[in-house]
Amino acid sequence: MGYLSMAIKGLGFLVLTWATVVLLGGFVSMLHKKDFWCLTFITLVQTAGIFDVSLNEKLGYMGDAFGGLMMAIFSGVAGELTSCDWGPVLSYVCLIFVAFLLLLVQLVVLAIILSPLAIIYVLGIFMSGVVSLWRLIEHDYGGNSDGEASNLAPAMETLYYLALLQGVIFCYRFVLGRMGKRLPKAMGTKDSEVQVVLHNYLCETRRGCEKDLTFAEGRNLITYAVDKIGSNSPVDCISGVKILYAAICMVESQYSPHDVTGQRLLMKHLVLYASSSRHVLPILLETLDSRGMHNKERRNQAAKIVERLAFCINLEQFPRGIQHISSLIGTFEQYSIAEPYPRSKDGYEQHLKLQVTRGRPSPAGELGKAYKELLLQGLSILRNLAADETNCRIMSETRDLVSKIMAPITSDLLDHTTKDHGTWFEVVDRSMEVMSQLTDAQGETGAKLCREISSCTKAIDTLWRILSCKKCKEVLRQRAIWILTRLYRDTDGINRSAGFDLLKKENSYSKEDFVRMLVNIFTHSNEYTNSIRGCAGEALSEICFRGGISDATVVIQTSGDVVDILTQVLLNTKKDETCKQAAAEILEHLCTHYTKDDEYLCKLKKAVLEVIGKMFCCGDKTHNGKDIESQCDGTQENNEQDKKDEGFQVDALSNMSMNLLSSLLSLCGTVYDTKLITDLAPWLDTSSFLNKLKDIVLEKSEPVIENLSLCKAMTKMVILMLEYYNGRF
Repeated sequence: MGYLSMAIKGLGFLVLTWATVVLLGGFVSMLHKKDFWCLTFITLVQTAGIFDVSLNEKLGYMGDAFGGLMMAIFSGVAGELTSCDWGPVLSYVCLIFVAFLLLLVQLVVLAIILSPLAIIYVLGIFMSGVVSLWRLIEHDYGGNSDGEASNLAPAMETLYYLALLQGVIFCYRFVLGRMGKRLPKAMGTKDSEVQVVLHNYLCETRRGCEKDLTFAEGRNLITYAVDKIGSNSPVDCISGVKILYAAICMVESQYSPHDVTGQRLLMKHLVLYASSSRHVLPILLETLDSRGMHNKERRNQAAKIVERLAFCINLEQFPRGIQHISSLIGTFEQYSIAEPYPRSKDGYEQHLKLQVTRGRPSPAGELGKAYKELLLQGLSILRNLAADETNCRIMSETRDLVSKIMAPITSDLLDHTTKDHGTWFEVVDRSMEVMSQLTDAQGETGAKLCREISSCTKAIDTLWRILSCKKCKEVLRQRAIWILTRLYRDTDGINRSAGFDLLKKENSYSKEDFVRMLVNIFTHSNEYTNSIRGCAGEALSEICFRGGISDATVVIQTSGDVVDILTQVLLNTKKDETCKQAAAEILEHLCTHYTKDDEYLCKLKKAVLEVIGKMFCCGDKTHNGKDIESQCDGTQENNEQDKKDEGFQVDALSNMSMNLLSSLLSLCGTVYDTKLITDLAPWLDTSSFLNKLKDIVLEKSEPVIENLSLCKAMTKMVILMLEYYNGRF
């Protein structure tokens, strides 16, 4: 568009120069009347056109002029009416007659004088092109082959061709501009406000490029929006929020993840790090506040922007920021009372009266959907902020913030929507995400947050119900497992000296009940999916690792067949890899912590021997139950090997996943370290086993995390094996 405008201006200069200097100056006496008046009209049109060729601006000027004229008439008449003392009726009628007469005169002047001038001013370049085409078709502008008149015809044709070309380019630019108005709709956004904002951005960019070709360099929707937000004008600030929101929606819905990442990096640079826009983020945070001047739609748009930046926000730099953000997760009643636009005091009181007469609003309507969307945005911002330890500390020090975060859990939204159990699933899931982030905080901050969450009886009860509910989606049940596990871990560890417990006495659950619940989930494959069982197994592994003999006792004594089921999970070739890895880790931690000399320890020894004998056996060697029982009884009988029960082979180790093999090697190393089995030589061919491990190390030599973890587990196991055999095999 800029180049087209330059072309129109350049041709305008040529036409004006050619018409005034060459024709009117050199051939003025030889021109026919038609050509003379045509050239005069073209010259006048070009005089205005070369200084401003923007049709939109001209239309705007005409509209402003007409509006100003009508307002002047209205103000004059209204002023006389207000100053009138309403005396005689005749004076009042005369005043009305004068007002209408004045209005009629103004309309006549507008129609006769101003309207033609406005038409010529707006469409003059197009009209000059039409006139030029007419004269080229007529071709009767005189001139012959004698004297000076011989150059008249070529000069006239040159002028008309230039004017015609200018008119064609003007029409092309007009059509291109009309097509540009459809671009906001073509971008995929259905929001009418966003479409208007995008259209204004395109128009402003086009006008800038028409005046300066370098205007668009380094300029896009993001930079334009950030500049608008940072301006001193409240109207521009609102427009900037709309534009930035539209840019985010457009890129995330239509472009690749690479483009989305690039957009977010640019946003972070401009909003958080650019010195020229340091005040943009405080403005965005203030926009979130329910007590501010912005409506619900604007708060939602600003929340979506802040969510994309939250990972890099340091709340210490914005003392009031957490207060603004926490207003996003207020109650539905608070949200429904909030006004969409600022009103006067009387209007606000009238609105409150209407709310009272209408009764309590339902969260199932359009207002409820808008509230749900804003609540999700607020929880997402808090989730991203909680990834930083400093932000976690500030959040823990903010009054009632944790209670607001847990509100979807404590109010048991899932139970209130029994007909459609997933209606508020997203809100509950997002709330549990934030809780999971908070419980994962380190140090005194994490202890304080866990203490506050654990002391909420309603939240703990709801987490238990989610864990045992068959309607709840798996992701909710997994989050419930991890939240309760972290609460168990922290309250059983760093807070034990303070006498703090995971669950208070008024609750109907205990820590032992939670461990038994996890064992029940992990050991019942017919009732729970592999993903839930794997999550429960990982939680049990963490509890056994961090706990002592008390936790190990609860796990191993939950039922008489726990150890047997763990063994079956490991030896079953069709089981999930995550469940197998968790089973191996649980057995390892039980070997470390459970030291009571009873029947459970005997079962544990038998299970470990069976796992090692079958998963690390050499060739087709396996071992029968008498071998295992004799070892558990402390005897050293070497019975004949039974070949009927084939298990895993050493050659199959290379086919295992790296994580599972690392867990098995750690289990084997723990057996050597604790000397749980007096002699493993009959069950494990050390030479063949180590040779196979050597081959695996050579095969898995790439420097990736899984391979490094495997090498670490192998090294530790070999060292413990050397210590077990006193340096000799």
